[in-house]
Amino acid sequence: MFTKLAATVMSVLAIVTTSHGAERAVDRLAISVDPKVLKSATQPGVSGTITVKIIDANGAEHIVPASDAVITVRTKDASGGVTVAVVENGKVIPKEGGVASVEAVVKRDGQELKATADVVVTPFFRDYHQTLVLKLFLGMEGEPVERLANDPTFRKGHEVFCTFEEALEVIRKTDNLTRGIPKILYLVGWQKGGHDHGYPAWSEVNPRMKREQDATALDSLRWLIREGRKFNTTVSLHLNMVDAYQQSPLWDEYVAKDCFAKDEGGKLLVTGIQVKGEDMYNVVYPKEWEAGLAQRRIDALIQMIPELKEGHTIHVDVFISNRDGGKPISPWHAKPENGGLTPEKYVETQRQIFHYWRDRGFDVTGEGTGWAHPPGEHFVGLQPMSWWYSWNPMAIPECLGARGRTDRGGDGDFRFGSSMHGEEIWKEDKHAMPGFLGMFCRTTLPWYYLGRLDRLKIEGDAVHYSGGVIARTEDGRKIIRKGKFVLRDNDDLFVPALWNQKEIVAYSRQGYADRSWELPEEWSGVSQVVIQEIALQGLAANHTTIPVVDGRLRLTLKADQAVSIFPAPTGR
Repeated sequence: MFTKLAATVMSVLAIVTTSHGAERAVDRLAISVDPKVLKSATQPGVSGTITVKIIDANGAEHIVPASDAVITVRTKDASGGVTVAVVENGKVIPKEGGVASVEAVVKRDGQELKATADVVVTPFFRDYHQTLVLKLFLGMEGEPVERLANDPTFRKGHEVFCTFEEALEVIRKTDNLTRGIPKILYLVGWQKGGHDHGYPAWSEVNPRMKREQDATALDSLRWLIREGRKFNTTVSLHLNMVDAYQQSPLWDEYVAKDCFAKDEGGKLLVTGIQVKGEDMYNVVYPKEWEAGLAQRRIDALIQMIPELKEGHTIHVDVFISNRDGGKPISPWHAKPENGGLTPEKYVETQRQIFHYWRDRGFDVTGEGTGWAHPPGEHFVGLQPMSWWYSWNPMAIPECLGARGRTDRGGDGDFRFGSSMHGEEIWKEDKHAMPGFLGMFCRTTLPWYYLGRLDRLKIEGDAVHYSGGVIARTEDGRKIIRKGKFVLRDNDDLFVPALWNQKEIVAYSRQGYADRSWELPEEWSGVSQVVIQEIALQGLAANHTTIPVVDGRLRLTLKADQAVSIFPAPTGR
């Protein structure tokens, strides 16, 4: 379990027995690492300073010289069991992404004292646990097969659902609703033909999405990426590295180099169909990598759209290692005589792909972890964010493995919160965005707050966080609190927007009248506040000033209404 690495935590209490058989407490050992999270990608040369202390029975602390302690480090959780960190001259040096355990052993008065502390290495360029990650569907050409005919993705007008110019308006409104929270938006269907067309090629931008004033659709896409930054949004791409279609300009080359999956008999394997007349095939990662084709298409994409590199992120969807039940993607290539390319071999190549992207300045987010991979493979330390989250939340801190949307039909587990897609809401109505603000407030707003904290333990249904924050059910109500300060009471939220200075967002799904809310202790000097409604076009011009009495304020909200709360200019 990942625990707080403060100066005196993670200690082990040594117990000895006297000659009379009574137990007595003796000295205990404590170890800490500062910082406890090593951001190796964004802080080159970063290291963690180790401090070891003996705490005697009276509570007095005594620093242990490095020469008097034996300090070791081991990997607790990382894809491939790599070395996460090493210890050199009293420092923790990061090596690979993951969680490591640092142990100190000290001998004193014939007793051996031990203490451990976890350290996390995040080799990522972006802080996904503090970023709202979304995806926007742009379009998809072709007539759907019968089983998909009623899917919203294929409804009338699906060929061009949202142009690049329209996408900027979606981004602007989203920034207003989310109060400027840092965002990443992945474009789905940005390539020629729209969603899931043309693979494995990524070489042509969808001409249907072009702005009238631009010479090419590529120019329009690059424009959108640059403009999105004005609205606290990194625009990037939704890719696929496993699917392939005969219409792709790379088809013949991949066939010639034996890079597509085959059935037991050696025939090209059709793995599915979404659009009539366009059978889907799969890429064999190890073969593609060996031929240098994966590297080539990655490099070509970065060269084609250099603006992507500033965002440092890309989304690879359906990045699977095997089919349901552990079946190989290519039964033919899995045979020993044809290469023995089992799912484990795919995973080895996938790790190389993760590193290849990273070496070029990109994090790779994904659709799932533990899904369609060999048992126990969650790409810990390689994949920083996943929709349909399956990491162990008590073993993998949010800064190492962040959750996107986790529940297709609801809001997910309130005790942790989550990011969100946005996609399904924009498909319904990209202009009015019905339900977007509510989902953001119920899921992402508390998730952002909780994501900064350490998850200490679970007792019953209660998740205990550092700083005294607890998320649990109380008298049948979903509660997140820090002492008297209640952040959530069912679907009534009152949460500090920590990405902004001194702002609280309050939201109610059902609405309420004259409800009293305790302000957080950081607002102890505030005597009155300003209330402004959050809307698509930004904060409402009209505002209300109300007093703070004994550290509390009283609010009235309509159903599905959200407001921002600020200290009044004279209320500090």
